[in-house]
Amino acid sequence: MSENLSVFLAFGAGLLSFLSPCILPLIPSYLCVIGSVPLTGNSKSNIPQSGELRPRLIARTVSFILGFSAVFIVLSIILAATFSLMGGVSRYISLVSGAVVIILGLNIVFDFLSFLNYEKRFHLTNRPQGIAGAFLIGTAFGAGWTPCVGPVLGGILLLAAQNGSIPRAVIYLVFYSAGLGLPFLLASVFFNAFLKTSKKIRSRLPLIRRISGTLLIVTGVLIISGHYQALNALTSQWQAKFTGLSAKEFAAGTNDGQINNTANSPAKPESTGNVIMADNMVSDDVIIAFRNAGIPVTARGITPIGFTLPLIDGTLLSLSELKGKVVFLNFWATWCGPCRMEMPSMEAVYQKLKNRGFEILAVNLRESRNQVSAFMTEHGFSFPAVLDARGTAGSSYNVRAIPTTYIIDRRGLIVSRLEGSIDWNTPRIIAALEAVLQD
Repeated sequence: MSENLSVFLAFGAGLLSFLSPCILPLIPSYLCVIGSVPLTGNSKSNIPQSGELRPRLIARTVSFILGFSAVFIVLSIILAATFSLMGGVSRYISLVSGAVVIILGLNIVFDFLSFLNYEKRFHLTNRPQGIAGAFLIGTAFGAGWTPCVGPVLGGILLLAAQNGSIPRAVIYLVFYSAGLGLPFLLASVFFNAFLKTSKKIRSRLPLIRRISGTLLIVTGVLIISGHYQALNALTSQWQAKFTGLSAKEFAAGTNDGQINNTANSPAKPESTGNVIMADNMVSDDVIIAFRNAGIPVTARGITPIGFTLPLIDGTLLSLSELKGKVVFLNFWATWCGPCRMEMPSMEAVYQKLKNRGFEILAVNLRESRNQVSAFMTEHGFSFPAVLDARGTAGSSYNVRAIPTTYIIDRRGLIVSRLEGSIDWNTPRIIAALEAVLQD
């Protein structure tokens, strides 16, 4: 799935945050506070060791993790919602987000922005008690943002929010919190072993800090250049090539392999609904061709949700009118860097196959007629574009990131779904599309 790369990156960022110089050495103190143990004497003797007290520490550590996770998730929702409401300036979000992530990464490596080293820690006196108290301490930890966690967390927040997708932002921060929280939990369970191991790791902390900063810098460069989504698309292709995909797997985020419809949509629904047709098997030739091209493919076609949207000239076009052709259904926007990268290759494919029953339908999301018309004219794209001004067709098709492309065969069944930008004008992809045309 195309989100694996971002999810793993978020989880790894959480682990690196735990190993930062301002977190790892303080873990014994954090655990003492969470477990309500006096901070005196040898730290090893302060942690509950008995079978009766250790479960209490573990339970409170879980509550502590939930506390800072709640803060991080709320921050991700606020930031993603803000980006989503920015509308027309979305084209600048990737540039600004990438630049900020690069600056945060450089600061981790070179430490040249002193104000980022400000931290607000909770006081250890009059601390709250019990499970609820541990949760409050966790929220204080999350809100405090120690200087090492802040830049890494900020980078993940920007990565999660740049597409304006709240569910995606929540997923990223859940995995970031898991990466940060899992070592906390293991440290509470195996405290003595953790003390020995952490002493050995401390000498490596400067190296870990540099690795964290370098990863942020690389991520920022990928975001600015538009190649980050391309990497996501590449992971999707690898998965399709080496494992194959079922109907449920290729239509990620769908319900039992079917695309979820959206109520109260101004796009006019058609009578086909979202029922899988009886004669919906995809031929072996098509499956083999798509897998050779590294593109996800389903064994059973899925009936798409019908819609009627205006072309740039104002003429209404229904998806059902294209039945009998192979339809390349692409969701995009003019501000989307990865969309701009792949559209020339789409035009090249269109010119090669349009006289053989192949049609591209580019569904523009939430932009004005003038914006889209000027863009298409400037770049010389001749394939049809329709305007999904309110994004309802995109929501119906569960479009979580753009570009997202569906391949619909002559029967009117979806046989492939791909998130991300790729070069469509390659011999293997052309061969896959020709296999659908001949099927």
